[in-house]
Amino acid sequence: MMKQLRHGLCIEIGNRLLLDMTIRRIYWFSLPLILSISLVRFSVAQSGYTGVREFNTMESTHKINDVLELIKRYYVERPEGKELADAAIIGLLAKLDPHSIYMPPKTVEKSDEEYGGSYQGVGLTYTKGKKDTIIVDGIAPDGPAERVGLQSGDRIVAIGGETVAGDADSISKKLRGPKGTRVDITVVRFGLSEPLEFSITRDIIPLHSVSARAMIDNETGYLALGKFSATTHEETRKALAELRSMGMKKLVLDLRNNGGGFMEQAVRIADEFIGGEKTIVYSKGRVPVFDEYDVSRSGDMYEKLPLVVLVDGGSASASEILSGALQDLDRAPLVGTTTFGKGLVQRQFALGDGSAVRLTIAKYYTPSGRSIQRPYSGSQYTEGISDVKDEEADNFTHTADLASGDTTRPKFTTPTGRTIYGGGGITPDFIVKSDTVTSTTLRLLSSSILWDYVTEYIAASATDIKTRYTDKSFPDGFKLPMNAFALVRAKAEEKKVKIDEVEYELDKTRIDVMLRGEIGRQLFGNNTKAALLLKVDKQFQKAYSLFGEAEKMAVMFK
Repeated sequence: MMKQLRHGLCIEIGNRLLLDMTIRRIYWFSLPLILSISLVRFSVAQSGYTGVREFNTMESTHKINDVLELIKRYYVERPEGKELADAAIIGLLAKLDPHSIYMPPKTVEKSDEEYGGSYQGVGLTYTKGKKDTIIVDGIAPDGPAERVGLQSGDRIVAIGGETVAGDADSISKKLRGPKGTRVDITVVRFGLSEPLEFSITRDIIPLHSVSARAMIDNETGYLALGKFSATTHEETRKALAELRSMGMKKLVLDLRNNGGGFMEQAVRIADEFIGGEKTIVYSKGRVPVFDEYDVSRSGDMYEKLPLVVLVDGGSASASEILSGALQDLDRAPLVGTTTFGKGLVQRQFALGDGSAVRLTIAKYYTPSGRSIQRPYSGSQYTEGISDVKDEEADNFTHTADLASGDTTRPKFTTPTGRTIYGGGGITPDFIVKSDTVTSTTLRLLSSSILWDYVTEYIAASATDIKTRYTDKSFPDGFKLPMNAFALVRAKAEEKKVKIDEVEYELDKTRIDVMLRGEIGRQLFGNNTKAALLLKVDKQFQKAYSLFGEAEKMAVMFK
């Protein structure tokens, strides 16, 4: 009887407490969450949205607060209120899409920094996939990560030997560090059965948008954009003017591995090449106030410049807006592999404690009506993007179909009647896969053996090389010393890195170019390295061969 009485008394006390919670709404540590929701509601209200409320916000808020209050009162250990509030926000956003995220104050500061100056680290960006998968979605041109062979689409599974989870702030702390220090990263790459180990030496990551510009011949310019920051349009105009002063009459625009950035900058660059009164990109969301159309204006000097564009699986977001507009409007042929497929518009809402919520509010569409965004509900998005990028999955499974004129992907038509394809990402007019490296070369890259050789060689020979060569004569004139490959092999043996003899012989030309290119970059800059590497870049060589078509498109463009 006493046991039943105690049980009934506990139920009665519990009911009274719950009733008390419902009436009084004690906010304690849940205040940050309530403020966050209120600020977002305020922002939407300010935007002019007057649509039907699809769920009861206050009812949902009360439910969350009830759970927080229960934790506060009864959890076995005293909880940290702010951490719980942050976790609640993260949980809410996780139900939306991979790009709607919560950003703690430190993350907001770092995000601002990455588009405004420089930082020290490995030079990569990443997004969060399913089950806390960390997917590389951008590689800084000529940064430490690129030098050792990391690629967009690689899934980071460990840093410094420790398994990683989806906490963006902790991952950033592990990747960043002083110049000259090393960090080991383990990744899983689509198509390979074993994980890859990379030893990366951190460096200063410059945040200039123009990663390289060079004259390939007396008339052909080359311009590579590594990202879209607040100064990209200004930098691009300056680079184009310099190339024009050197005789440029046609241009290859390289957007490969450009992970995006400020959309407005991509629109302004597109406007440089596109005549007036043409839609460059538009966005549509559930809330009409976020629908936007960006239209070109006339009068820019490059509107008739023959142009070919390079893209690949690392080209994302703003890169896809630019390349998609140029393709849709019959302005330039595209060469490479299918782009990343990130076409979601995010708006950042500042919260009271310096944190922010980055929320997807719309989708981008190219002038023909193609949605840039690829599906993010299946494994192709949540488990890595290499299957979209190239090789094994045959370029989003459509390369062969395009060659035969038969594809299940949605078809769109350009103003001149050309067929282009939707379904996510931008499909090039000419699909050319990048050269694949052998396992031996990949091991030499990932273990930093090639990088170590270059560092030691430059330390001993920099003065002599600069005396004998200029930035212009280096690409064709400089040769590696006779003992270069023997020294590379010795370093591999010292580090116990396996070398397959057949693969090593097959890749000697590639390794030679990699070494000379990095030596040229460190002594003369990115432009020298680009001029050297483009000589053996089959995607670029295809683009270079297409200027007959590019000239026709420039003439026909209205």
